[in-house]
Amino acid sequence: MSDGPGPAPPPIGKKRTLKERLAAHTAEYGKIAIYTYLVLSLLTIAAFSVAFGIGASPTSATGVLGIIGAGWVAAKATMPVRILATLGLTPLVAALVRRVRRPAAKPSG
Repeated sequence: MSDGPGPAPPPIGKKRTLKERLAAHTAEYGKIAIYTYLVLSLLTIAAFSVAFGIGASPTSATGVLGIIGAGWVAAKATMPVRILATLGLTPLVAALVRRVRRPAAKPSG
């Protein structure tokens, strides 16, 4: 989805770091990669918050914010997994977005 050429491939024999792969992925897919990561992050925070909330019954706004904060901290611990999930899911999401955006073929006749 970018206009220019992508980042240069790594030298032979050198494996790219996760940060390098994420940068190349973002350069190739742009906003779709960012949106995919943000959706995964929000879903993770919500899931952890719900999981923590099931075990506790807060009686005040502070209690609710504490559960959401605990969900955020737990979600931060899963960041490497979310980055890998983003790398794997973004091409699928991009293909789906392209398919939805593609105008339907007009029937001839």
